[in-house]
Amino acid sequence: MSGMKDKNDRTGRTDSARSFFKPLKGLESLKGDRVIEAAGRAVPAASGLYLVGGVLRNIALGAPAAPDYDFSFDGDTRALAAAVSGTLGGSFFALDEQAGAWRVVSRGDGFTVDFTPTAGGDIMADLGKRDFTVNALALPVKDFFDGEPLVIDPFGGVGDAGAAVLRKVCDTVFDDDPVRAMRAVRLSMRYGLKIEQDTWDLLVSKAALLSQTSPERARDELVALMTCANSSEGVKLLYASGLMEVMVPEMKGWKDISGYDLLSHSLRALSEADKLLGGISEDTFPGLSDRLREYFMRPAPVPGSALLRLAALFHDFGKAYTLTREAGKLRFIGHDSEGAKRIPEVMERLRFSRKNASELTLLVKNHHRVFMLASLRERSYRAKGHFFRAMGGESGLMLLCLALADARATRGGEDPELYEVALEMMRFYYGVYIEEKPAPLMTGRQVMDAFRVPEGPQVGQILRKMNEGVETGAVRNRKEAVAYIKKWLKEKKGDTG
Repeated sequence: MSGMKDKNDRTGRTDSARSFFKPLKGLESLKGDRVIEAAGRAVPAASGLYLVGGVLRNIALGAPAAPDYDFSFDGDTRALAAAVSGTLGGSFFALDEQAGAWRVVSRGDGFTVDFTPTAGGDIMADLGKRDFTVNALALPVKDFFDGEPLVIDPFGGVGDAGAAVLRKVCDTVFDDDPVRAMRAVRLSMRYGLKIEQDTWDLLVSKAALLSQTSPERARDELVALMTCANSSEGVKLLYASGLMEVMVPEMKGWKDISGYDLLSHSLRALSEADKLLGGISEDTFPGLSDRLREYFMRPAPVPGSALLRLAALFHDFGKAYTLTREAGKLRFIGHDSEGAKRIPEVMERLRFSRKNASELTLLVKNHHRVFMLASLRERSYRAKGHFFRAMGGESGLMLLCLALADARATRGGEDPELYEVALEMMRFYYGVYIEEKPAPLMTGRQVMDAFRVPEGPQVGQILRKMNEGVETGAVRNRKEAVAYIKKWLKEKKGDTG
């Protein structure tokens, strides 16, 4: 292929790299890998082409294979991406055309392949610009085909992987890219790595630099952390390092708000969300587990599991603004509404979509709704239907799980009655609601006719009051709804006679 030439010798090994070649147990698992073969066969003698990054890191850590491939190439990366795309039957596009970074996306296989130029034309220089030692590994693709496959490991990444340590490659690692501080926490949680002390100290000292980077990249790292099974431990590290306060300055001081530790409760709720998501089974959610897992793990820019964890962390966001003391007791009147007012600003700052912001706001605003539903002696068909209609359908499932996590965090264990209500509501959703959505008792037009009110805000007020009656069990049919609203309107006018 034209433009694909190597500045190294025909073995693919630079003089500076030879002394750092090491065996890596598990490399044999890559034999027959069609992505590596497609890339290697697109380059004459596979010269100047190196597999780097996550695939090798995961092999070194004994972790499941990473679905994303990274190649460093001293040649025409665009031409290489085009060739590999053609072989794999995918598409390719520029990640950064000026920098020569190109990505191939496979159709249906769920993996991506990135090609970037080798820094300075020297793989040693390239690895020296990477973030952590476990990521600073390279496999010459030529050796993979023609010789004994060994990895280039100039910074001891293989040893650090064996010791489960995350260590910086150099002292400018966070200056070069502050988002790496977020990545350090995420990798630590994802792979069970202990952040080495000097690396941690440097991370803490550089945390403020995160404010100078793209909020989209910080958001992506936060979302990735929120898909980890132990996200609550990761958020503790974010808070301890100062990174969380850079992203969400409103959280500063959560550990002590006039003597109240909002941070601890929020972290307990997040921890319970971790446990709930990790424990979905036929034992915990009989007859529902497969559908719940599919709902929470559904691929999306922000998976349901990440959104539930964010809701658990932020559900009491409004408490910091509503705390009062009455007769020695703490009160947080209206904290759900206050939190819902402030969450959209946080979500916009972090560049979440409007849809995600709207859903999280709805969850924060309604996080007490399930407890009110559970207080009813009997939940009518219409009350159940209204609950899901008010939450936009599937989001009602997330609200039920948020309530379970919140209750467990508050009470230190399961609330059996609340748990049974959650199961009852989930069964209703899957067994009834999605099959035949219960219609509202009255439409806006019917309200205008029945109560002789003009089109406008009063119609909405009446509908909200009617729905409140449905949800509390005071209203079960249209006749009861009319009587309920007439009584309420009379009371509003002060006419009780």
